[in-house]
Amino acid sequence: MMPRKETLASTRLWAALGATALLAATVGACVTDATSLLIVGNHGGDGSGGDASVGVGGFDPGDSAGAGGVQACAGVENEATKIPVSMFIAVDKSGSMDDDGKWDDAKSAFLKFFADPAADSLNVALRFWPDAGCDSNSCNVDACATPQVELGPLADPAHEAALTQLFNDKDPGGPTPMDAALAGAAQWAVMHQTTVGSAEKVVVVLVTDGEPNGCDEGINAISKHASDAFADKEILTFAVGLDGSNEAQMDTIAKAGMSEKGFYIGNGNAEAELLLALKKIQASIVACTYTMPVSPEPDQVIDPTQVNLSYTPGDGGATADFKQVASEGACGGAEDAWYYDDPTEPSSIHLCPAACTKVQGDEAAKIKLVLGCATKVT
Repeated sequence: MMPRKETLASTRLWAALGATALLAATVGACVTDATSLLIVGNHGGDGSGGDASVGVGGFDPGDSAGAGGVQACAGVENEATKIPVSMFIAVDKSGSMDDDGKWDDAKSAFLKFFADPAADSLNVALRFWPDAGCDSNSCNVDACATPQVELGPLADPAHEAALTQLFNDKDPGGPTPMDAALAGAAQWAVMHQTTVGSAEKVVVVLVTDGEPNGCDEGINAISKHASDAFADKEILTFAVGLDGSNEAQMDTIAKAGMSEKGFYIGNGNAEAELLLALKKIQASIVACTYTMPVSPEPDQVIDPTQVNLSYTPGDGGATADFKQVASEGACGGAEDAWYYDDPTEPSSIHLCPAACTKVQGDEAAKIKLVLGCATKVT
């Protein structure tokens, strides 16, 4: 018979605490039968979420009073794990990208983004279109779904070098088969998300300087690839339009892919604006998704009904408790709400869109996940 797993709120983590009496004396923690984990993450303006620590200590689940609502008396620190982001980038290299220096600007912006240490937490796969079977003649979605540089971490110098080499090897040419390109990117993203489950967050970034030319040219049909990917596996699709693209079409794709609004970049300072857009995309993905804390004891599990999240403004204002809603669809415009990816067996915690925007606008904000008290719900 398998041993019964007990919830963290009903057991003591003696092994995690080590020499209990000594540790309690050291951190001032009153170790009780209600032991909690505390995860503290500083929100960084680069979208990385900042430094984070995990503390273990005594906690009274009946006490949710105090300036910050839910409180903990923990002091042991450890590094917290954030959900990796995997990004399929589909870049338009049609003939018009050769105009007005757009190709050189785009290449320079991407190479700077790949080399930026702040992007090291990302995994990136890259595919150009029209190119290598992903074109307006065949409209081959499977070809468009095949990365020309397979997924890998930007922290790996060899992967960064492969991405750079592919850019250096390409030159603009051909029409703009946006339908096949986005269909392929969405296909890859759905398949990869299915493979990795909740261990990664998979997104699509579509970059173009034109309107659809070849394959299906209807923007509603094209944007449906983005909406279908979100409906299937909650894949976010970001649309970045360079000069020559249709701003309304970029917005249509972005809204279908649940990234709300496209990025439109003119010719004034295209390199800097594209680089900024890529960093904003990174920040919007990483900063508002947190891993579900895991018990350090293999025979214990976290009770998802005893998880709370609080927000401390960077200006030193009062800590406020965010409340759980059933799903992203229940968020509305709440600036103080969060939800699980799966309420019954959660593996990640997500800020609601308005709460995410609030946190992203506060570079010094702190988000705390506190275990041991009944979850506050709306």
